[in-house]
Amino acid sequence: MASQPPPIANLRAPTLLTLADELLEEIFLRLPGPTDLARASTACASFRRVITDRTFLRRFRGIHPPPLLGFVPRGRDGFYPAQPPYPSAPLARGVADAADFSYSFVPMGRWLKPWRPRDLRLGRVLLECLPKYDERYEFYSVVFLRDLELVVCDPLHRRYVLLPPVPHQITAQHGRLIDFDAFLAPTCQIEVKEETSFEVICTARNQTNLFAIVFSSATGHWCITASPSWSSLDTEPPSRYHKLAYPDYANGCFYWTGCWAGKLLVLDARKMEFSIVNSVPSSSLIQDNINKSAGIVVGEEGTPLMFSFGTHSEDDSSDLLHITNIYGGEPSEEQQLEKIIPLSRKYMYSICGAVEGFLFLHGIPEGQYSVRRRRSQSVPNREYLLMDVKTSELRKVCEMRHDFFSVHAYFGFPRSLSKPCI
Repeated sequence: MASQPPPIANLRAPTLLTLADELLEEIFLRLPGPTDLARASTACASFRRVITDRTFLRRFRGIHPPPLLGFVPRGRDGFYPAQPPYPSAPLARGVADAADFSYSFVPMGRWLKPWRPRDLRLGRVLLECLPKYDERYEFYSVVFLRDLELVVCDPLHRRYVLLPPVPHQITAQHGRLIDFDAFLAPTCQIEVKEETSFEVICTARNQTNLFAIVFSSATGHWCITASPSWSSLDTEPPSRYHKLAYPDYANGCFYWTGCWAGKLLVLDARKMEFSIVNSVPSSSLIQDNINKSAGIVVGEEGTPLMFSFGTHSEDDSSDLLHITNIYGGEPSEEQQLEKIIPLSRKYMYSICGAVEGFLFLHGIPEGQYSVRRRRSQSVPNREYLLMDVKTSELRKVCEMRHDFFSVHAYFGFPRSLSKPCI
């Protein structure tokens, strides 16, 4: 006897379900922003299933870039969310409530010291624990690379990966290395489907060479990926007064300012190649362990621009923010200068962070002053502002009684719209 065909309903149901999901995706992609998407995800189980799918979230982020939700200070625990009337303040409050930026879910390191944030990218935080601490400048110092303990964590989902120490055999042949720094590498586009993979870059130097040592979560190992000599870069090593630390990231490259007058050190993370940019205005490179007076940001046409403070306006009513094209060739500083933005003298500004397309400013209200203090001490309110490089629009993100002179911007979505990145 011939077998009976399955009921028509059984054939059509999967097709209708798939069609319904596709229609919902197209509708959700047209929502104004992540706040509206978050509200839609709470409407019913079907909406939430479609919205939290990795493929859909990737498409949504391609159309609606993750909003700024707040910042994490370098070397300090805590998350400081955007406050009203900043547009993403409701989402920021949700992240502050859901995430653990005290990093209590990460086990204590072998030095029995607190974990300190070193870098932040795509929801991941790179934490370090080092044996020595300099209270004068509020940063840890490391003498030997083997002393470096690193963790990459996801505070929103409370996940972490403890990185193995850099093997001694990798660096033993190069003598004593100094000036260690570690930061998260940008996500490689060809690996975009594996959203939990990451790389960490550690830089170090000696008197003859500069090194880039990379850890890959895919292999679980460290390896030296670049070791050019200073002579091949046509420059001398930085003086002992200038640390090779805290690079800015823009368009696939890391930039170090303040190491030499008139020069920038660049690491192209896509090719893992170092280079030197000459003829950079030396006045832009003055910085110290407290204040950073220059930042590298991607401009409107995708080219990296240097933002730095110049002199006050003639009537002393505004600070002048200079924008310089750092790849302007060999012309004079006047020819390289792209634009000057006047900033109201309502604040005394300093640059405390730079991310692609945005500049973070720390503003001290006029008549107040900056102080280096312990947490128990109180200071008048400081304001943290974000400048959109494309529009030169300056908006206040939050206000607090803390002086943070180096911060990491946190762009992302609330937990309901996020998947673990570790």
